[in-house]
Amino acid sequence: MELNNLKELYAPAIDEILERCRITDEFIDKEKYQIFLATIWGNAVVDPKGAGLEEADLELLHDYLNIELQEVVGAEATLTTCFEFIVSKKGQDSLDRQKITSRHRAFLHYFARLILARDIQI
Repeated sequence: MELNNLKELYAPAIDEILERCRITDEFIDKEKYQIFLATIWGNAVVDPKGAGLEEADLELLHDYLNIELQEVVGAEATLTTCFEFIVSKKGQDSLDRQKITSRHRAFLHYFARLILARDIQI
């Protein structure tokens, strides 16, 4: 898959996420945005076909999501930093504030353990 095809496939989801994270026209809840993009990544990895991808497209999706993250969160943002945020105290407080379900948390923590390659105590 080409990057333009991937953008076309995921643009509606990214636009919806941006809208859900928008607090004002100029302000986006960056914590919520990171959680949403980490969730997209996890779902794509678990079921590439269900995400409209071939397994070989995952690397391109990873790069694309990193680009989207950097545009909203900042130049240092990556999927890895999203998972670092999620398992941090600030991230846990954000998950609480956003009322993320225990199942969704377990899903995010599972991927955090895989991506960060360490045992995470939550």
